[in-house]
Amino acid sequence: MPTDAPSWNPFDPEFLIDPYPHYARLREEDPVHRTPLGPLIVTRYDDANQVLRDPTTSVRRFETHEEAPVHMRELQQRREERPPSILGLDPPDHTRLRRLVQRTFTPRAIGRMREQTVSIVESLLDDLSGRDRIDLIADYAFVVPFTVIHRMLGLPDADMAKVREWSGALTQTLEPFLSPEQVAAAMHAGEKMDTYLTDAIEWKRHRPGEDLLTALTEAEEEGDRLDSGELLSMVSLLFIAGHETTVNLIGNGTHALLRHPEQMELVRSGLSDDETMTDELLRYDSPVQTSGRRLTRDTVIGGVEVAADEMVLTALGSANRDPAFWGDAADTLDVTRAGAARHLSFGSGVHHCLGAALARMEGEIGITRLVRRFPDLALADEPTYNARIILRGRETFPLILGSAA
Repeated sequence: MPTDAPSWNPFDPEFLIDPYPHYARLREEDPVHRTPLGPLIVTRYDDANQVLRDPTTSVRRFETHEEAPVHMRELQQRREERPPSILGLDPPDHTRLRRLVQRTFTPRAIGRMREQTVSIVESLLDDLSGRDRIDLIADYAFVVPFTVIHRMLGLPDADMAKVREWSGALTQTLEPFLSPEQVAAAMHAGEKMDTYLTDAIEWKRHRPGEDLLTALTEAEEEGDRLDSGELLSMVSLLFIAGHETTVNLIGNGTHALLRHPEQMELVRSGLSDDETMTDELLRYDSPVQTSGRRLTRDTVIGGVEVAADEMVLTALGSANRDPAFWGDAADTLDVTRAGAARHLSFGSGVHHCLGAALARMEGEIGITRLVRRFPDLALADEPTYNARIILRGRETFPLILGSAA
């Protein structure tokens, strides 16, 4: 038995590759844990769910302290110069924005986009089928959600390469620690993206179409509409947060299936429900590992008194493996698991992920079409990991495709 105290150390290479044994010790020995970085982190399902569903907590957590590096203070200033995204708003501002756009992201609305998503995935698989080896992330997982959201918004295919480059740089800003080079690249990309999307929004206002960007520009509730800044932040968020999480879902999920051939066979044969499978993959290796809240009042969490103004991280990846909630098979991948949709990978409460239905659809189609098209799919080498604290995923993922079915 290890004699050292359990810890949450996302800078430990072993933790980045496989955080789940570390989570298990924290759940057992120190479930409300003071991290070396300052905030608390809760690792049990009930505690994480309590924090996420507490309407008195705040998501306004991006304040940068005066002692922070200059480049991080510059990034914070940049954030303050533009309307905040819905990720960083509390009610009633959050409630208003969500009410305006939520009809665009209902399961029924996303279902109407399903045919287009299938077409994009099948076309990409056709292109890949002539190759023996691919990098799953660069050649497939990254391409699918980006192409889907780009076309759903009704943006020109000719612009896809440059928007993809900008969104890749901006995605880094979801992480709490960045290098000066990453901040510089993100700020440059942000300026380019803002200019491009502002022009695109103005174009759609005068030339509406059957697309998501038109729907967002026309979204209205009791006479209230998104102003230009709010619309810009919402569309940017689709490219940044919505894209990266789906990349990780496809990568993490495919890796899990390759490691569990019996589960892969259930998926290929259609003996598992595709929606259940997608939720189980989200549960088993969550694309989003933590979500933070600041307490606005003294609160008892897991029997521990926590003072107001504390920053509390909820370890979503750990909560999704908590045997106290999921039972003794919590660490087992089971694509037929009843109740898999109760995972916390999309958060919970009023900030439950607005794009959850879209991510599920993209992940389901992207994974099932891949593994069924290529029955001999196999690892060419071990994947590498992206070394992110919040967004867990594979950086490179060499695959042997084999013959197409």
